This record gives sequence, structure tokens and C-alpha cells, in this order.
Amino acid sequence: MAEQGAYPDGARHGQVVHELGRQIVRGVFAPGQLVPTEEQLVAEFGLGRSALREGVKVLAGKGLIETRTSAGTRVRPRESWNLLDPDVLRWRFAEPVGDEDIAALADFRVAFEPGAARLAAEARTPAGLQGIEAAMAALWATADEPAAFIEADLAFHRAVFLAAENDLLLYVHDVISVAMSSVRPIHTQSIGHNKDTLPNHARVATSIRKRHHRQAEAAMREIVEVARADALAGRPDPVTR
Repeated sequence: MAEQGAYPDGARHGQVVHELGRQIVRGVFAPGQLVPTEEQLVAEFGLGRSALREGVKVLAGKGLIETRTSAGTRVRPRESWNLLDPDVLRWRFAEPVGDEDIAALADFRVAFEPGAARLAAEARTPAGLQGIEAAMAALWATADEPAAFIEADLAFHRAVFLAAENDLLLYVHDVISVAMSSVRPIHTQSIGHNKDTLPNHARVATSIRKRHHRQAEAAMREIVEVARADALAGRPDPVTR
């Protein structure tokens, strides 16, 4: 799936957006700190002032910086950032990913995914069931292939959100999947560990098919709670679920 809202890097000012944005999100420039002057940035990126200013404007739109005529351009406080912006997510979860960021993502899943499984069981549409069953079959088929298993796992969880028949939930999932897709390949994959997750995924699929919404919610909660425990324990494969 294409990243929703990701800023194209082909334009000349896209270089400013992605490089300066990455530096801000990764902590090279701290909140409240002045970024280099316009003259310094023009020299660094080899761009004209108009392209530079356009890039700065994009970053301001993402909540990362603010420019004042008399005070220069400063990094805004983290709480002002658009944390669900696809570029901000991608910069935040690019390798190496910090333990706190991995834990934050795991916490988010605990709060977010069980409810989607419950709604999928309540809706139980033919199209939703078909998507979940196909994704479940792909999980079984790729258990011995870590890279393919990651893709199948991402597809399974999206199928659950799609089956929930809630466009707001699906949209948020698709935005957050930018982070999930970035994080999972970073970690060494264990075939045995992946296979251990299959029964829990199957319980989610079965519960949704039988319209057992509480069981579907509980089964998904078990998946994401175990993933969270792995992340907090610093296991080598903390979010492959």
C-alpha cells in the first residue's frame, strides 16, 4: 500500500523537507532550537531561496518548525508535531529505532487493535470474511519465509480493520502502517517464533467468522499484549505479530 500523504522527494525542495525533517524528528535539532540560517541551508542543500522557503513551509505545515521574522526558524515542541503525518512517522521509525518508539507503537496497538477485531466480528460481512481467510492462508503458507511472513502478517491485520467496516479506523490503521512497515523488517526474524503466533491469529479469524465478538477482541488482545511484552523486554523480534 502506498504511504498516504507522504511528501514526494522528487521536487527540489523535497530534499529540504526530507533531510531537515529527518534531522528534527531524529533529534539533531532539539525543540526550541534554532535551525541553521537561510544562508547556511542554501549552501548546504545547493538550492535557491525559493525552493528552500517552500521546503520550510512544508515542514511548518507538519508542525515541526515555526518561522518568525525577528527570531529565525525554531523547532516546535514535540506536542505540536503532526505525529500521524506519514513522513514524520517514517522519519521517526527509520533505523535505528529507539526502544521508546518501539514501545509507543506496541502500546498503541494494545489500545487500538482489539476493538477492531470486535467490530469485524460484529459486522461479519462476506467480503470481510473472505479477506481475513485469504490473509490467514497466506500466514500459514509463509511461516517458513520471514520476509514473506511479515507482508502476510501486515495484510492480516489490515484485513481485520477492513472487515470492521469503519472508515475512520481503517484510515488510522493505514497511516500507522507506515511505522509498522518500517519497524518490522529491522528485527531479525525467527521462524519458530513466527509459527508460535499462528494459533492466536487463527483464533481471531475463527472468532470473527463465528461472530463471537468478545472472543475476537480477546484473541487479538492476546496477540498485541504478547507483542508489547516482547517489545518492552527488548527481544530481538518484538513486533512481529
